[in-house]
Amino acid sequence: MRNIARQLIACETPGNTSAELDSPTAFRATDKLRPHFSMLMGRGGFQALLARALMLATAEVPWLATVRVVADGELEGLTVATTTFDPADFVEGEAVLLAQLLGLLVAFIGPALTLRLINQLWPQLAFDDADFSVTANNEDVE
Repeated sequence: MRNIARQLIACETPGNTSAELDSPTAFRATDKLRPHFSMLMGRGGFQALLARALMLATAEVPWLATVRVVADGELEGLTVATTTFDPADFVEGEAVLLAQLLGLLVAFIGPALTLRLINQLWPQLAFDDADFSVTANNEDVE
């Protein structure tokens, strides 16, 4: 899941240049998922799922404790994090959070539907051979 999350993040990084990674402003891939999954499971459902993913990710990336999920499913506290933490740590936090979110989505709506929705949002990426049955903590998924 972590490799998949990193690929999604790379697609959402404008220009995919290292200079733009020096000043990230949001978790773009997570933001791109929000309206689509909110429509599928409702705002409250997505908010609860993202809050759970954030709690799980915080165990691995402690600085994520400074972030919280607000009522509409947006993440609050990222502006402070961009100025406080190293850009690489910020990107790693996004990858861990997104991997946890994808893992929870697979658990709740199944791998086929999760894969279909991801393919709709990122058609330029091919995840046809991805094994969505492994946990979000497994970094060996290709």
